[in-house]
Amino acid sequence: MSQIADYFAGLDIWGWLEILAMIVGFYYVLLEIRKTKLLWYVCIVTSILNMFVYQHHSYLSMTFIQFYYILTSVYGIWSYRKLDKEADAEYGADTVEGEGKVAIKRFDWKVGLITVAVAVAVYFALVPFLLNYAAQHPDSVKFSSQPYWDAFVAVGSMVGTFFLSKSYMCQWYIWIALDILTVGLFIYSGMYWMAILYVSYIIMSCFGIRNWRRKGVYVD
Repeated sequence: MSQIADYFAGLDIWGWLEILAMIVGFYYVLLEIRKTKLLWYVCIVTSILNMFVYQHHSYLSMTFIQFYYILTSVYGIWSYRKLDKEADAEYGADTVEGEGKVAIKRFDWKVGLITVAVAVAVYFALVPFLLNYAAQHPDSVKFSSQPYWDAFVAVGSMVGTFFLSKSYMCQWYIWIALDILTVGLFIYSGMYWMAILYVSYIIMSCFGIRNWRRKGVYVD
């Protein structure tokens, strides 16, 4: 117990901020599983916290992408309200709300292809910028391929968050793949609390898939 106490006593402001980001992030995914509008408000708080954590560890893409999350959260609030109204009209408010149904949409391949095309373009635009930053600030980069993985996770997260705002089931599978990769990156970077958070994300994503499948009602 004394070692645990010494560990927490030795944490600096960044260590405590990382723990806070982990706690809020855990709550965010719980809300995502239940698919409530509150998740987008918590996403804004999580994004602000992560912005500081990622910047401190020199993950620039993942830092700047938090602004995108905040904007997507505003869209998500509007989108979920609209989707809930459509679900109430189609299935009845008593059925959707009383039985805890989850309103989801069938995947739109046109939207998906456009999103992936934009994501690829953003990735290839980000990488040269990150490589240039790494060349000018070599001490801030922990391993040589960090800029590539930083950009990949950030862009993949953009896709996952956008698909979440559209209520597509496939967003869960995107998050599982990204979270597995991110756990490795965070362990390598010494961000152990964030690694624990992302391990929990993987586990909770499995519960999210199960919950959306069991309680999902498609609104076309």
